[in-house]
Amino acid sequence: MKSFIKNWWIMLLLGILFILAGIIVMASPTPSLIFLTTFFSVSFLVFGLFEIVFSLSNTHTDNWGWYLAGGILDLLVGIILISSNIFTQMGILSFFIGFWLMFKGVSLIGHSFDIKNLGISNWGWLLALGILEVILSFIIVMFPPIGLAALLIWVSVSMLFLGIYYISLAFSVKKIKNKIV
Repeated sequence: MKSFIKNWWIMLLLGILFILAGIIVMASPTPSLIFLTTFFSVSFLVFGLFEIVFSLSNTHTDNWGWYLAGGILDLLVGIILISSNIFTQMGILSFFIGFWLMFKGVSLIGHSFDIKNLGISNWGWLLALGILEVILSFIIVMFPPIGLAALLIWVSVSMLFLGIYYISLAFSVKKIKNKIV
């Protein structure tokens, strides 16, 4: 803990770097999108390999076959993405975002009915949000550039908020350091 407090400035630097990265993503969307698309393509490949190794090293468990199947699927998606051109990768990434949001929206709708059955009165808001998420996911699937723009916005805003968090944490830790010393 003393080392953490002593090196408060590292969190400050991380915060500044995250804010700069968020600004760069906003200021140069095309190179950022190419980077993110390539990153996700390689991630599928690497995660697929890790899932396969994990499943084969855990064959004594009941669900190892599901991990193997998921790993093979991720590996194949990674190979397809990496062997495709960048525009195909961007399109696939947009569909991935759209279908992922669709799944989350349907799950939210299901959760709203679970909450209704528990007698909680505000379940309608959750239902409305789930329906809205499903509608937005259809828009992303039908118009892939909207999904790519949403991805860039999410990444840049997340980096900005993360940067603000690290900077505020750094100054809070610095205050503790000043009180201790």
